[in-house]
Amino acid sequence: MDFGYQRRCLLLTVVIFLLQVQLFLAVTLAKTQVPLSSSSSYNTSSRSRRSSSLRGRELLGCDLFKGKWVVDNSYPIYAASSCPYIDSEFDCLKHGRSDTQYLKYSWQPDSCNLPRFNGLDLLSKWKGKKVMFVGDSLSENMYQSLACMLHASAPKAPTFQHKDSLTTLTFQTPEQ
Repeated sequence: MDFGYQRRCLLLTVVIFLLQVQLFLAVTLAKTQVPLSSSSSYNTSSRSRRSSSLRGRELLGCDLFKGKWVVDNSYPIYAASSCPYIDSEFDCLKHGRSDTQYLKYSWQPDSCNLPRFNGLDLLSKWKGKKVMFVGDSLSENMYQSLACMLHASAPKAPTFQHKDSLTTLTFQTPEQ
């Protein structure tokens, strides 16, 4: 296995998967003060919505870029081999990488705690909205990673995918 391939796998899995998506979602949710929830249901009580909204405001004052990588044994959120949206060449384990410790890191800012990614909450709160990734292969990797995280959260949700010069993916939630 050449060093370039290992480097690409590490970059995809650690940097893009954990940092980019977590930071993007945390900042977006905090700015819009969308309630954050640790529950996997679509309905939350008004009490939990109030406390979650306060949590979102706390993240506004957090410097997300100062922190460290910490071992989190609840990761990874998805297995590349079971995700239909990830390109086969980015499945490091399939191509001979034997260790998995590099998959178990999450970014921990010094001044706050980021909530764990909750795909069902994201699907519920962004219902009817669109997200676009523009750029090169790094943007494509971020798109694939987000699609895999959503798929892992709602594996039985009907999806529609169209690929040509522009790839689109639609998840349907039970309410749709």
